[in-house]
Amino acid sequence: MAIYHAAIGFPFDTALPRDVVTLHPHYIGDNPQALADKLKANLIANTGVGAKPFTVKVYDAEKAAPSYPLATASQTGTTPTSNAPRELSLCLSYYGIHNRPSTRGRMYIPLNLLGVYTTTARPSGPQMNNALLWSDVFRAGMPANTNWGVWSRKNKAFTVATNWWVDDEWDIVRSRGMRGTTRVAAP
Repeated sequence: MAIYHAAIGFPFDTALPRDVVTLHPHYIGDNPQALADKLKANLIANTGVGAKPFTVKVYDAEKAAPSYPLATASQTGTTPTSNAPRELSLCLSYYGIHNRPSTRGRMYIPLNLLGVYTTTARPSGPQMNNALLWSDVFRAGMPANTNWGVWSRKNKAFTVATNWWVDDEWDIVRSRGMRGTTRVAAP
């Protein structure tokens, strides 16, 4: 069994690499191409993704850089424009067996992929439920001997995700922000 790192990229606003929003789940398994293909199918089935373009690249998580993809899968389409700030996300938190540092992880799901674009002081119930449904993208119907979870580089151990949740607080991922195009200044 190998430890895989999947890099799932969604371009927003432009096709430039800096405008790709990425998610990075980890897996234990033995067939990287089957994993990439299943993630592609699960992403297409997710209402927040649907026909949006994306690319899935599966890497060996234990290999030193530079590491090249073991498998890829993608969906082409028109690059969508951001309907909300790209930095705004909900955190899908997960852990395996015990909620401890080396057995828990997080995935920051962008508001633009939750299907409900309005923002209020706190996320709505439908937004939280849509973020929670991303656990299905990462775990549902995976190939035989393939499981989603947490890879601890420190402990060199993989823990299968058994529990997950989304809370009612917005999260900000600054690296996903757009670059400024204009400036207002004062002396």
